[in-house]
Amino acid sequence: MSLQALHEAHGVTWRTQGEQEIPWNYGEVEAELEALRYGAALLDFSEYGLVELKGADRSDFLHNQCTSDIRRMPEGSWLETVFLNARGQIEHIGLVLHLGESFWISSPSAKALAQRFRKYIVFDQVEVKELEGWQTLRLQGSKVEQVAKRLGPLPPRWGLQKGDGLVMTRDEVGFWLFASAAQAPLFAKMLLENGATPVGREAWQIWRVERGQADLPEALGELPQEVGWEGRVSYKKGCYLGQEIMARLEARGNTRYQLMGLLGQKEIPAGAEVFREGKRVGRVGTAVESPHLGAVALALLRKELAPGDQVQIEGWSATVSALPMQ
Repeated sequence: MSLQALHEAHGVTWRTQGEQEIPWNYGEVEAELEALRYGAALLDFSEYGLVELKGADRSDFLHNQCTSDIRRMPEGSWLETVFLNARGQIEHIGLVLHLGESFWISSPSAKALAQRFRKYIVFDQVEVKELEGWQTLRLQGSKVEQVAKRLGPLPPRWGLQKGDGLVMTRDEVGFWLFASAAQAPLFAKMLLENGATPVGREAWQIWRVERGQADLPEALGELPQEVGWEGRVSYKKGCYLGQEIMARLEARGNTRYQLMGLLGQKEIPAGAEVFREGKRVGRVGTAVESPHLGAVALALLRKELAPGDQVQIEGWSATVSALPMQ
């Protein structure tokens, strides 16, 4: 059985995102949200790709490409990082896995990221390879540990465990599972039979918007500090693309925007501009319809705005909210 057939067997509704068909929901969004928060939600992120870096200079090369301190990463660990352009703006996001003789970078823009790596290789002894035949799953919720045990030994938080056809990483709310295409449906079926709930991207988007967790719609082209990703930036490491801007921000702290929530009178259009008293004060990122809060969104807003302020989006009023949204 393929992953697609497994989704179909659970009544999936698909939605096109870019060139990919994404599992959007399974008919009961509130139940899926409940699983994300208090159960064991299983999500399919197979549109993510994997880039592998090998070679004697792999650590130094990756260190100079991203905002994280790769040279200090212990083998068997992983982290979240960003790849900036020369203006310090986010160009790519990724999870970096230290597998010893290689690094894996999981990213929704893996092909473009691999092209970037090849562009910057000069004399570095680095081999860049796009890994084919792997699929990415996410297991999340307060009961994930008892469900994930069926897959074998579990990694510690911010550690990883590599097995036959499976690499598993762990964070504070769940696991990322990188499975071979042949094994992914078997692992997914095993997890579902052991208590996991299939969850689509609609519930995931609602969960992260309410929680105030940025993703590409908010982050692409922005500064890490403005989308709440300052923790992904090391200010102690040496030169990397965008480092001068990061150092300037550390010294002066003068970002103009911050990630905040919006509570709307009606559905909030994703990507729309936000105004206050006729002046543009930001833009909408991800917008969703929350069963609990109604029309809500994440937005990059001017720092002078405060929770409770009224703004206008395409002629309709919305209220600025702190994050996470209650």
